[in-house]
Amino acid sequence: MVAKKAIEEAGHEAVLVENGAEGLEAMKEHQFDLIFSDVNMPILGGLDMVKAIKEIRAYKHIPIVMLTTESSNELKEQGKALGVKAWMLKPFDKEKFMMVVQKLIG
Repeated sequence: MVAKKAIEEAGHEAVLVENGAEGLEAMKEHQFDLIFSDVNMPILGGLDMVKAIKEIRAYKHIPIVMLTTESSNELKEQGKALGVKAWMLKPFDKEKFMMVVQKLIG
């Protein structure tokens, strides 16, 4: 995945999962500083995953970015209400992507 490669090239560790359920499982094994999600994922969609993440005490304040093809204002508002910090459309510009990463985790 392009996002994973960009994060690793910047010196950060990245964990890639296939769906929201795997994402929640990964949180039991890792402590993440930033989470990227897509809206459309099998088994557990991105917005449902965000809701579940925000209920985990250790992740309540961890920034989440939606990296998706979905651009409706309704979905963006739902994400914002759940705690999504940024919404980026795919395909994304690597430079802008890394600016978001730097802004959210330094």
